[in-house]
Amino acid sequence: MHGQLMSPENRSSGGRHSAPVAASQPTSKGVRRLRLDDLLPGCRVFINRPNYDLKQICAGKSVIDIGCGYGRNRAIVEAGGGTWVGVEPFDGGAHTVVGRAESLPFADASFDIAIMDAVLEHVEDVGAAFAEIARILKPGGLFVGYAAFMECFHEISYSHLSHMPLRHYAEKNGLELVSIAGGRRFGIDYHLQVLLYPIPFGFARVAIASAIRGVFRLKSVGAYCALRLKRRMGHREAAEKARAYYGLECLRQSVGLNYVIQKRGAADLCEADKPSVAAPGKMAPLAA
Repeated sequence: MHGQLMSPENRSSGGRHSAPVAASQPTSKGVRRLRLDDLLPGCRVFINRPNYDLKQICAGKSVIDIGCGYGRNRAIVEAGGGTWVGVEPFDGGAHTVVGRAESLPFADASFDIAIMDAVLEHVEDVGAAFAEIARILKPGGLFVGYAAFMECFHEISYSHLSHMPLRHYAEKNGLELVSIAGGRRFGIDYHLQVLLYPIPFGFARVAIASAIRGVFRLKSVGAYCALRLKRRMGHREAAEKARAYYGLECLRQSVGLNYVIQKRGAADLCEADKPSVAAPGKMAPLAA
């Protein structure tokens, strides 16, 4: 019966006595009713501003830079008194160790900081890479970097990740997503640049991204008004929901996301070593 769902029993009988699913089941819209809280990253959110300073967090630390390329982060780490080890899956010269993100040639708890800057999308097994990061990090260690999200396929990219898989893989491996940053550039302006290449377009991306954030701000104002008028929600709660909605809209259309993930078991860390953390879903002060 075209357009109707059949029970397993009816499928086995060829659908001769099939009956449509009860009308109360919203088959056209799925079976889950998702709330705003279900879609949030559960960590501090930064929009159009950085969520970490690499030189600061690496000061005096042992750092592994996975997928380091030409080693552009080395000078930043060493300028702050940190020790830097670069890793590439092929022989990249004297400045690198040969190894794969899914199988790192280092002992457990070897590093304070792990960096994967625009690398996760090129890893075949992201889950295995997270497991290795958790293994080689010391308790309280940080995993930071950038993950492509709405970028197009490039240089054999496998997994373009939103904040949800970042949180999932972190929690699965004893890590915690501490903060996420996005909303500086979006998939829309990025793909326009790709489409128009080699015509110079970078100058226009700033204006387009600013306009996109403006649209999201207007939508968040509309959400606030709806919560106040239709749901009779108080000002403080409605403002927090509208702010979270703005952040979510920016994240889910961002071209990529910067993340800070921490290994659990850091009860003995001094306060200076801990990244700043707000309550789940809270947003950091916003840039324009």
